[in-house]
Amino acid sequence: MKFRLLCFFLVFLMSITLFGCDKKQDDNKSQNTSVSSEAETAARNNKKTSETKKIKKTKTTTTTTTTGTREFNPTSVDINNLSGYRFKMQSFEKVTSIQDFYNYLDELQNVITNADFNMAFSYENMDTGASISYNDTSRFATCSTIKTPFVASLLKSGIDLNEKVTKTVNWSGDNGLAAQAKMGTEFTARKLIKYTIQRSDNTAYYNLVKHFGYKQFNSDLYSIGANYSLGDSWIFTYCTSADMLKCYKEIYKYGEQTDRGEWLTTLMTDTDVNRQIGKALDHKYKVSQKYGSDWTERQYHDCAIVYAESPFVLCIFTNQYPETDQSDKVFKEIANIIDRINNVIYIKNRR
Repeated sequence: MKFRLLCFFLVFLMSITLFGCDKKQDDNKSQNTSVSSEAETAARNNKKTSETKKIKKTKTTTTTTTTGTREFNPTSVDINNLSGYRFKMQSFEKVTSIQDFYNYLDELQNVITNADFNMAFSYENMDTGASISYNDTSRFATCSTIKTPFVASLLKSGIDLNEKVTKTVNWSGDNGLAAQAKMGTEFTARKLIKYTIQRSDNTAYYNLVKHFGYKQFNSDLYSIGANYSLGDSWIFTYCTSADMLKCYKEIYKYGEQTDRGEWLTTLMTDTDVNRQIGKALDHKYKVSQKYGSDWTERQYHDCAIVYAESPFVLCIFTNQYPETDQSDKVFKEIANIIDRINNVIYIKNRR
């Protein structure tokens, strides 16, 4: 009997021991699972934090612009150390992406190199004065690009827009609206200005010059340092892209400062011919422009005020047969490249 009780007691002790071991193993397994789960959670959190930091870093070093997303890293530019370009640059102090800036300059040089005709252009940013020019001392026929500076001079002089102007002359070969009217027809100055700017009507322009004269215009040109003028026997003349740029810069300022100036720049956005700078950029900005062409002298030009985030003026003169898809091409190429260059100019507090 005692022996049976002893055996039963030993079996009971072994059962307790084994049960305790199993429980301890289960506890260890549970603790290991908990540690593993916490480690995985911590790893996920660390990864998420790292990705968040990466996103934040990206947001501080890139910016979305009219030309896409680019690096934003204001960098000083030393234009005196840039070589290999046939164009001149001034007043570029900082750009927001130095590599983009160099790439755009290379693109501009390629357009010049590939051109098989004579041309010139002048560009200037209205906020910073940064400028680029090529062949800007060569003289070209102004063609109709002169009409807008002449009209601006009339408006600044304070003429009465309702003043009657009697038609006394026709421009040879012209078939515009003013040319079709009979001699002695009366137009308001306002009507002739609209024909001159929006329809590039040579007879309307000719009668404005005959009625109001050109002396005030020549005086205005002299005051801004533009080296060309009108006379008794010519209403069109010759000038450089640099001198015409000076005139369109003044038109930009006039448009910003006065109601008459704004009216003029608005007329320039709605013209019969819009194949060049305006065609390239007016889907993004307001573009006030005036083209000019002459089939006899093979001249084809355009001058534009581009109301980008930082406005600029661009005048392009070319010796090409005018108003063809091929002759339009160089205007669009230069306009788009200049827009990209203009867009990377660093202006404090603008991103």
